[in-house]
Amino acid sequence: MKDVIVILFLLISFNLLGQIEYSSFTSTGRGGATTFVTDYQASGINPANLGWHSEFEEKKFAMGFNEFTYSIHSEALSKQTLRDEFKSAVRREEGSSFTYDEKVQAAKDFSAAGLALNLNFGSFGFAYHTDKFGGIAFRVNDNLSWYSKFNDDISEILFLGKTAPYFDSLMVLLPSGDTSMVLNDTSMVSGLNQDSILNGIASLPSNISKLFEGSQISLSWTREYNLSYGTKIIEKDSVFALYAGVGIKYFQGMAYVDITSNGDGQMEAFSSMSSAFGINYGEAALSNPSADSIASTFLPRSVGHGFGMDFGVNVLLFNKLKIGLAVNNIGSMTWDGNVYTVKDTLVFDTQSAGLENFNVASQLGDILGEDGVFEYNGLVSKKVQLPTVVRFGASIELGKKIELGFDMLLPTNEVPGPGSYQNAIIGFGGDVQPIPWLRMSAGLMTGGNYDMSIPIGLTFILGKGSFEAGIASRDAITFFVNDGPTLSLSTGFMRFRF
Repeated sequence: MKDVIVILFLLISFNLLGQIEYSSFTSTGRGGATTFVTDYQASGINPANLGWHSEFEEKKFAMGFNEFTYSIHSEALSKQTLRDEFKSAVRREEGSSFTYDEKVQAAKDFSAAGLALNLNFGSFGFAYHTDKFGGIAFRVNDNLSWYSKFNDDISEILFLGKTAPYFDSLMVLLPSGDTSMVLNDTSMVSGLNQDSILNGIASLPSNISKLFEGSQISLSWTREYNLSYGTKIIEKDSVFALYAGVGIKYFQGMAYVDITSNGDGQMEAFSSMSSAFGINYGEAALSNPSADSIASTFLPRSVGHGFGMDFGVNVLLFNKLKIGLAVNNIGSMTWDGNVYTVKDTLVFDTQSAGLENFNVASQLGDILGEDGVFEYNGLVSKKVQLPTVVRFGASIELGKKIELGFDMLLPTNEVPGPGSYQNAIIGFGGDVQPIPWLRMSAGLMTGGNYDMSIPIGLTFILGKGSFEAGIASRDAITFFVNDGPTLSLSTGFMRFRF
């Protein structure tokens, strides 16, 4: 299980800012992509851009490998704590375990505080363009997103487990070997050996839909294979040009979790997780027609598949002003491996000890497994819609060294789910290229699942565009504040044109 968590962090544990620019390090620093990205980086963002002239017109091909972007935002953790937990996961360290008092504080900190994480890994991209043919591109991306927000009860149950105040009685193992039922009193529990507490029991149990009211857990990990084409449709001198593009995508799914409740019995609770995560569903797995326990090798086995499409239209005015509109992720996925729905049952008790540290990704089994608060029904399969997004953007070139613009992304899902935005996103930014081999980017963004951020980036251009490398961050504010940070890094060192 630990190796899978490391893969989550290194290759592609917790909503999807990645859809803003995917793993395109050239775009991360400006906070906008709709009218900026070109060649294979336009796949999944705006396929109409494939019809544009390349900045380096003599080069018809573009190719890239191993472009990586991640961002983590927490309303509860300090910058240093967030860094420490991320490092411990990458280094395959278990991380320090909470004391009881630290669990109590963590439950308070995470109550009504959101946690968002995105990882995007572009393993390969290729594009070809000529004025007559237009542009065609193929790209492979892994996209992982997590978003969670808990009410008081769920936060306490997740971190404190059986000692959460909801469970007003505890079954304790005595030194004599006998068991005894005691009241769950904070001052008393803090002095007990936590291993001697066997069970937490609620004398006035509530349905899980009521307990979960106002809370959300969503997780999505998909691999996308995208084939896109864009071309010029109409051109009138140097005044007006119209471009259009389309992308066809095939998805493989490794993980999907969607648990939300409005408290009136309308609970959405569904998961499909690769067996590589090692989650033990207990007796529910014995009767589940989609149960899959086949061991994975290096990467998790796929438990879902689907198809999607992207459409884009661009207008170019006076060879300076670009206006773009795109609709991404029209389609659906079918999840057919380890598919479970949560029973809306009364929560009487639990044996879970709660989360041991802030590295939630490595403890998914404690949240979703048989020792957690959920009870499951198995399903053959479940079909879900892709997180469709409408993008609108514009940019203008000021001479040959400056381009400024804005982006707007609007989620179309009525209820935000895994891989979708909680809110619309608006970004402003641009590029400045003071010398031929250096492009500097900066911007301002707000919305989505993150607070206001200031993205920045540097791209190095060598051999008249033959080679590009760069580094960027989605939020420079984090360098100057301690609370509510966004840790972010976007890198690319193997981008070529020829």
